Formats: sequence, C-alpha cells, structure tokens
Amino acid sequence: MRINRRLVSAALGLTAGFGLMLGGGASAEDAFNWKQAEGQTLRVLLDSHPWQESIEKRIPEFEALTGIKVEVSALAEATFWDRLTLGLSSGEPPFDVFMLSPNQTGFTGYQNGWIEPLDDYIADKKKTNPDYDFDDVYKYTVNGFRLPTADGKAYGIPISLETYMLFYRTDLFAEQKIDVPALKTVDDWLAALAKIDAAYKDKGIAAVAIRGQDPTMPDELLAAVADYWGERPFMAQRMFYFDENWTPRFTDPAVVKGFELWAKLLNYGPPGVENFTWYEVSNSFAQGRTATIWFDASVFAGILNDPKQSTVVGKVGYAAVPKTETGHATTHWGWGISMAAKSPNKDAAWLFIQWATSKESDLDTGKATFGPVRASSWAKLSQTFPPEFTKAVDESFKMSVPGYMYFDGAREVADRIIDAVIRMKGGEDSKTVMGELNDEAAKIVKKNNLTK
Repeated sequence: MRINRRLVSAALGLTAGFGLMLGGGASAEDAFNWKQAEGQTLRVLLDSHPWQESIEKRIPEFEALTGIKVEVSALAEATFWDRLTLGLSSGEPPFDVFMLSPNQTGFTGYQNGWIEPLDDYIADKKKTNPDYDFDDVYKYTVNGFRLPTADGKAYGIPISLETYMLFYRTDLFAEQKIDVPALKTVDDWLAALAKIDAAYKDKGIAAVAIRGQDPTMPDELLAAVADYWGERPFMAQRMFYFDENWTPRFTDPAVVKGFELWAKLLNYGPPGVENFTWYEVSNSFAQGRTATIWFDASVFAGILNDPKQSTVVGKVGYAAVPKTETGHATTHWGWGISMAAKSPNKDAAWLFIQWATSKESDLDTGKATFGPVRASSWAKLSQTFPPEFTKAVDESFKMSVPGYMYFDGAREVADRIIDAVIRMKGGEDSKTVMGELNDEAAKIVKKNNLTK
C-alpha cells in the first residue's frame, strides 16, 4: 500500500484546535459488570513515561472498581525493551499487559504470535463497556497497531499520540532579536541556530538537543527525511527507504539531505549529544542547557511545562518543522497498550486496557502527555494547552504521515542508519556514507528473502 500525504491528512480529520468530536450517548456504566474478573492478579509492564506516571497514580481506582489486584513494573526505556522482548518470547511471560511500539517490536511480536489481537474483545458487549466508544480514538493512531498492514487486526490500543516538531527557548531567541514566525525554511532556522550558538555556547547552552545513537532515533529521522521528500508517494511500512521492488533509496537526494541535516544539527549539540536518547534531549532543554529541540515528540510539552521537571516553564516556544526546497512534512507516532497472547488472565487484562484507554482516562493521561488519542479529549484539552503549542501541533498533523517502519530486517537497517548519521556527524563524506548504506540495505533485504 502506498501512502499519500494529502490522503493521510484528510483521514486524520484534525482541524484547528482539534475541534472534531466523535461519539457520545448516555452512560451505561451501571449496566456493565466491572467485577467479572474479580479476585485475579494482573501484571503490567510499563515504560517510564508521562502516561505511565499518570495512569499508575489511578490504579487504586481500577482495583476498587474491578476487584482485580494490579502489580506494575515501570522500567527505563532501554531496560524496558529488553525485558519486553525476553518476556514475550518466553513460554510464560511475566506480564499480562504491556506498553507497545507499533514499529519493529510490534511487528516481531505479531509474526511470532506473542501479542493478542483485540478486535473480538472490543466487539464483545459483555466484555466491553458500552460507553467505551472505540470510534472516538483517532483512526490513524489505531492503524499503527493493525498488523501486518492497516487493514489487519488491532494488536494494541493507542495511549499517546505524538508528532515530531520543534521546541525553542523564547527568551533566548528574543534576546538575539530572532523573529521566530519569520523563520520559514530550514535554512532560516540554521542561520538562527548559528546566531544562538555564537551567543550562548561559551555560557554552557548548546543550540540544539537531538537524538544520537539511540535505537529509537530512526523513528524521528523519518520526520527529517519526510520534510525533503515532497509529495511523492512511498510504500507503507518501508517509508522512503525502499521502492516496490525492495530496491534501497538511501542515495535519493531527499534521503541524503535529511541525513545531512540531522548530522549538522548534532554538531550544534552539547558534549555527548551522540548518545542522547529522548530523556537526555528533553532533560537538557528542561534544565536550560540547550536552546532548541529538533524533530522530536510533541508530548515533550508535558515535561517542559511541569515545574517539577523543568526550569524553563514559561520560556518554551513551539513550531512545526520548517519547509525545505523540495517539501514540507513531518511524521507521527504513538505508544499503545497490548495483551500478551499467553496471558492466563485475558479477561482481566482487557478490563484494564479498556479502563486505561477510556474517555475518562484519556482526558487524565492526556493532560500529562499533551498527546491524548481521542477526538473528544483533543476537543477539550486543546483549550487548556498553550495556544502556540496547539497551533504548532495542528499544523504538524495537517502535513504528517505515519512514521512506522517494519519488515524483516528493519532493525538491522535501522542500526545501519544510526551508524551512517554518526559517521556523517564526524565529517565523513555523505555521498560515500549513503552509498555504503544503500549497499548494506540491499544485502539485508536479500538476506531476509525480500528480494532474490
């Protein structure tokens, strides 16, 4: 299936201020039996994340409602991925419910039968509260968890929605008399970064925070490439990197320019930026050590506006990615929550999943993540978010495509992508690096029997 940006924007159905509201109806809460799995113990594995922090505070409410005891393990992201893969691949997973990425982790879980499809649970009136209103969840967020394609079964329910955008220090840009609304192109922003770098580098403030050798970095890098790709279609799940015959396209000018931009931005980063994960990116900005964040998650707004985590509250600006000479686009992504196929407590697991993704829960967690997944939540919460944030996110979604890359060998390709960017950051010739990446990608897809 090919992806076209205009069709995706229309399907998202997002309007300024996220005013779209779906679903509704009288409550049937009293008629639904929340006690149908009373007495069971549920094990939940979560990534350390604003959504996790928000939902974990409310778990006693779920326990009182259902009579189900919940045991939560919340782990830092690097540890979380290892524990998730090991647990899912075991004969008896040590968790029933878990947070899931719709990218390669989800695809691998689907291929191996590790993840329970949820469509039958959603459709079962005895197992699903009539007030749940699954249609209220944005379709394109849900489709990221439909495997192996957007027409497949749902192997997860979205819990947070993010688009990749820019953050900047309003006070520093004002001090340098930089008019941010006038920065229309990538070149405009690069000129501004040079000015910021010259003014603040010696004061311990780097111009850019951006992900480095983080396993998730290729997800965000897709937004940089999308910004140069233009209106050309591409293959779903292969993104811009392979054509219909699995021929690699890493030497395509748009792909090269996206990689070159990322490498250039890394060189505006603080010491150690090569190893930045999402945590270091958000924390360096929140603690006043960097002036901008590039191509990263809109959900960072929740961290940056929290006085307990941020020293720059009230000094945060937001912008959609700037246009390039060949295009103007970004990507979006979302966390989800899923059920282990080998869980012995599936009814209890589904009760937890639907409770954690209900309208009430999404309103609560959406305040923490700045990324609710329901149209009804966006309609209400967008009025409480900073107006510049809402505007930037709205602009971003209007030109956004799903950033999901998964196929046999995708992890190997992603690792080579990271190596290529870091090599270019170190000064190696981009033409040489991207040519070698193209050759390596061809070998990987051939090794995985995608080509002859």
